[in-house]
Amino acid sequence: MKSYWLTPVEFCADRTIMPGERIELGPEQDRERFLALVKAVHSRMLVPFKANLLLSEEAELACGVDELPFDLSSSEEIAFDERLALSHCALAYIDRLPSASEMSGWLQTAAKRAAGETGAERIAGWLHMMNKWNEQGLPVMLLVQ
Repeated sequence: MKSYWLTPVEFCADRTIMPGERIELGPEQDRERFLALVKAVHSRMLVPFKANLLLSEEAELACGVDELPFDLSSSEEIAFDERLALSHCALAYIDRLPSASEMSGWLQTAAKRAAGETGAERIAGWLHMMNKWNEQGLPVMLLVQ
């Protein structure tokens, strides 16, 4: 079964970081309601990206394994730099993440629509974390593994 992860992204001068504060979206029925909600708010709010496409070909070859050299379920930060480079696809995906102002408006709309729905407490928690990251200036990725 696929896992879906919300993760903030932090940009530093020479690397891109996914802080250890990631959220696995589950159970499945709540995840499906959440994803339908955010898609209804705006199609670009959370676009899924396959985690196995994060690494550049050079990084994949250097690692020499078919599995990712990091664990999304760990609370450790994941840093992409010259040793563990992002793929061109991942860089293009990150470049197209919504701006903080776009996300702020969409999160407000999503929170209003989520109130009173089945699983609203869990969905509200996910939206709250996204809002927290957004207020910190961190874009949010939706990774599928």
